[in-house]
Amino acid sequence: MCGPTSGADSRGVPLEIIPPLYAAGLPCHGDDSALWFSESPAALEVAKDRCLDCPVMRECLSGALARSEPWGVWGGEIVERGQVVTHKRGRGRPRRQAA
Repeated sequence: MCGPTSGADSRGVPLEIIPPLYAAGLPCHGDDSALWFSESPAALEVAKDRCLDCPVMRECLSGALARSEPWGVWGGEIVERGQVVTHKRGRGRPRRQAA
């Protein structure tokens, strides 16, 4: 993650794309910023929902894809290994398929 001194916010979003009036009110900023990097699929869905009204949602997602972010919710989407995934699978072994 980049810090503010390197021209990006705490999530790595370049500060140039965040309008100054919105920077403090972005849903990913605050005490629960770890929600966007949770291991819990349910928590990631909550983070995605919080992104829906974000004024920089598109820029956030396009920046994450351009940087090949390794994981997290970016722009209302779950990103893993630089790619958007539809949902995050829970930890552990996959469920057994019925025969």
